[in-house]
Amino acid sequence: IVLTIGMAIDANVLIFERIREELKAGKGVQGAVETGYSKAFGTIIDANLTTLIVSVILMTMGTGPVKGFGVTLTVGICASMFTALVVTRLVFDVFKNFGITRRFCLLEQPKFNFMSYAKYAFAISWLLVIAGIAFGVSRGEKAVGVDFRGGDQVTFEFTEKKTVDSLRDALGQAGIDGAKIQYQSGGDSKERLQVTVRDGDGDAAIGVLAKAFATDEGFKKVSQLHTGESISGEILKGAIKSLLIALFAILVYVTFRYEFSFALGAILAICHDVLMTLGLFFLWEGELSAPVMAAVLTIIGFSINDTIVIFDRIREDLKLNVKGSFTEIMNGAISKTLSRTIITSGTTLLAAGSLFLFGGGAIHSFAFV
Repeated sequence: IVLTIGMAIDANVLIFERIREELKAGKGVQGAVETGYSKAFGTIIDANLTTLIVSVILMTMGTGPVKGFGVTLTVGICASMFTALVVTRLVFDVFKNFGITRRFCLLEQPKFNFMSYAKYAFAISWLLVIAGIAFGVSRGEKAVGVDFRGGDQVTFEFTEKKTVDSLRDALGQAGIDGAKIQYQSGGDSKERLQVTVRDGDGDAAIGVLAKAFATDEGFKKVSQLHTGESISGEILKGAIKSLLIALFAILVYVTFRYEFSFALGAILAICHDVLMTLGLFFLWEGELSAPVMAAVLTIIGFSINDTIVIFDRIREDLKLNVKGSFTEIMNGAISKTLSRTIITSGTTLLAAGSLFLFGGGAIHSFAFV
């Protein structure tokens, strides 16, 4: 849903940026709107289709949270494309009749030599990637949560319900971190609480929760068992398999629409973004879990979308025979899409930042990623 918010804004920003360019070139409002939608259409289709390739493959081949992610993202992309190309246009036409669109702010395009910093950026980013991944590996099992490592699963019945945050705080004070807590209905219509903690922490968790529910006479342990990592392993294997197929599909699509060097660049950019994210996450001493894996899938969708928008400008400038070297054309393409990148990334950052600050412990790692 967070990625859908970002991409819904993205399609609209792409259109508005194109309209602003046409207005700056001296076109009237009607002509600028028509040309803006026409020029942005191909970019929106390419950017969303590449993300849709990922989401559909994850939806059909993934399991558990991966499948859920694929379903949500597929619906979100289809909905945002419809609203950007149809609903927003309708609203734009209504507002245009009142002369409101004349207030477009015509900004100067920045002229900055981004590519001159390429070597420094490459060195710094890969240094962070290597340091982060190495730190994660050195932490061993501590870098992996109960979702992928297995642990003790304890089920309780109760009469008085307590909040998940209060239970997590009680366990945290006893040194039991990273607990997975779920309320669920029992088969006999009774409410049940399922707590999964690290292997060996089960008995300690029972003691802590018995103290937390001390006033509840109906509170009792129903079962305690050890969960293996086989189910989580299957989810992880399914995610990796579907991602590799998705990356291959992106390679084929981008090669068909642009050329192989562009496609290879897009795949390497995705790999870099994922590794950078995981590296910084491990340096933050985060634990790999199912929600974190879903967040990494979000990065893949966002990364390819951003890359395609810039590629589209490079291709357009090459077709128009814009003067200058290929490096200068790349700098120009990044500059032309810079405001769109800042607005889209900034909006998504607001959504993810709100989740990080106010979302609570269960979603903290996901929001950080």
